Amino acid sequence: MYKRLEDVTQNLNRLRENGRQRGYSVGWDWEVLPYTVILGSTTYMAAAPATGKTELILEFQINLSCLHGLNHVIFTPETGSAEDIFSELCHKYIGKPYIKSDWQMDERERLIAENFVNSHFVIIDTEDEDITATEFYKLVDEVENNTGLRIHTTLVDPWNELKEEFNREDLGREDKYLSRMLGWIRKNARTTKRHHFILTHVRDQALVSQGGITYYPAPHAREFAGGQTWFRKGNTMLIPWRPPYGLSDGNNRAYGKNETILRIAKSKPKGTSENGKYIMNLDTTRYQYYFEDEQGQKIYADRGKENTFLESNYEPKPLIFNTNFDEEMPF
Repeated sequence: MYKRLEDVTQNLNRLRENGRQRGYSVGWDWEVLPYTVILGSTTYMAAAPATGKTELILEFQINLSCLHGLNHVIFTPETGSAEDIFSELCHKYIGKPYIKSDWQMDERERLIAENFVNSHFVIIDTEDEDITATEFYKLVDEVENNTGLRIHTTLVDPWNELKEEFNREDLGREDKYLSRMLGWIRKNARTTKRHHFILTHVRDQALVSQGGITYYPAPHAREFAGGQTWFRKGNTMLIPWRPPYGLSDGNNRAYGKNETILRIAKSKPKGTSENGKYIMNLDTTRYQYYFEDEQGQKIYADRGKENTFLESNYEPKPLIFNTNFDEEMPF
């Protein structure tokens, strides 16, 4: 298929008049975190284990639901069972533990959280069966068709949980397989007008030492496991890094205990994000991220009108749960 300029005159004029448009905010002002989500595109994130990749993307998705009403299908078997994942989402939404503890959410907060999560999130539970990438995105279509819920974003976490589906043209090579599949996923995002999040790992790194602290350095975009294909095929690319507590950042400052350096390594389409490094912190009680301003004040995500639910007289109705499940069944 080909196009000439005259074929897109209306859209071209709109671009000239309005400029490039940012996507959906993930909760922070552009000046704090210049990253937005545009439908019909992809975000690939890579980091070492225990870096907070899942925590960060789930928070982005919750904020997208609060601010813009977006809905999500997620596949994150490493996080645990469907019940584990739903409880984590409730915790991140309310900012209090779902599971009984000294500071658990009360029954009213629980109902608010459950109604919110039930309205915006669907979890793919394959009952311990392997699925391929194409099978996953087909399941997303089925979710939308069967539930009537418009799906705006998807999450695969991590990529290596999907079964590989080599064909003849891949010649048994991972780079060729990745190139074909990531290209297909990018086209699928454009066709379905969804945003596809994919989390993956970085390749093996060599340990380094500084000031008596041994650690893995911050990875680069070309160090995604599987090679540079990710960098070539990705639209937006994010790389979170958890520096070791107390390590000097090179500017006479020690990294904090729960500090995360988020690097935006690639920004496409233009204008939706801005490359750079941004310092975030994880509040491990609320399981929500925040930035700090020059006075050290915490800047949590602005979730808009959803924040008023906890302060109003809104009384959510209990959900009717299907309790016909095997608690020992793995996710």
